[in-house]
Amino acid sequence: MASRATVLIAKAIAMAVLLPATVSAAASYRVGDDSGWDNGVDYDAWAAGKKFKVGDTLEFLYSEGFHNVVVVDAQSYAACAVPSNAPTLASGDDRVALRQAGRWFFICGVEGHCDSGMKLAVDVHG
Repeated sequence: MASRATVLIAKAIAMAVLLPATVSAAASYRVGDDSGWDNGVDYDAWAAGKKFKVGDTLEFLYSEGFHNVVVVDAQSYAACAVPSNAPTLASGDDRVALRQAGRWFFICGVEGHCDSGMKLAVDVHG
């Protein structure tokens, strides 16, 4: 019995030591880096190469009153259309927790901004 208990304790210690190395912490991404959420930023290029995961957070920084962040579906993203029931954020420092895997779509709902490129699509992995 003592040897079985010793083995179980050793396994528990090994799991405690190894687990933090295998579980990745959630990341926070400032959309557009130093440029923030603004006109004239290539958000496709910004997102390229990043590996977004469930639990990560996107931070949209912008001048309050000049922009907003609207969470939309694929069709609204492609058309730069703001559905009447779409979640809209407008604080100037908005954080979106990526809580499920899939493709997420964001646009600026201010007229003309999405059409000029102020939109972001990210793939979130489980």
